Amino acid sequence: MNAVVRLVAAVLLLYAAVHKLAAPRAFRSTLTTLGVPWPAPVSAGVPVLELAAGSTLLSAPRSAVAAGLVAGLGVAFAVAGVLALRSGTKVKCACFGRVGAGDLGLRQIAVLPLWAGVAAVALRTPEQSPAGPAAAAAVIWGLAVCAALRVVVLMRRNREDMQAMVPQ
Repeated sequence: MNAVVRLVAAVLLLYAAVHKLAAPRAFRSTLTTLGVPWPAPVSAGVPVLELAAGSTLLSAPRSAVAAGLVAGLGVAFAVAGVLALRSGTKVKCACFGRVGAGDLGLRQIAVLPLWAGVAAVALRTPEQSPAGPAAAAAVIWGLAVCAALRVVVLMRRNREDMQAMVPQ
């Protein structure tokens, strides 16, 4: 069960990171709307932290680094929810791409205990976990290939859109 929790959390974090990296302007726009200071470096840093957290959950789950990254991201997500609620306007965020698009707010706050639970599970991973380093490496490589393919498709679509906007 422990391995399943870590695997699901890792996949969610890696998936979210890929979507933020594929559409950095959209994520930066959300941060700007929330009033986050220095949205450009934050928009670059969050997906890197998500990649690190997801990878660490798979490759070194029994470390304080894995637990700290997951807990820290959970707090950051909850803070984004609070900022969105305090703004008084609906703040859209496609943190998981178009499929997972929604309003920031109570959902991010409500999920904070789940991220804390994932961090606790990561610290309590038994030594002989079924999802060992080999499985983690396979998942990471698989997700990296999927992410690369997704980014290539998005870049092509973006290039086509840009060409369509140029007057002939």
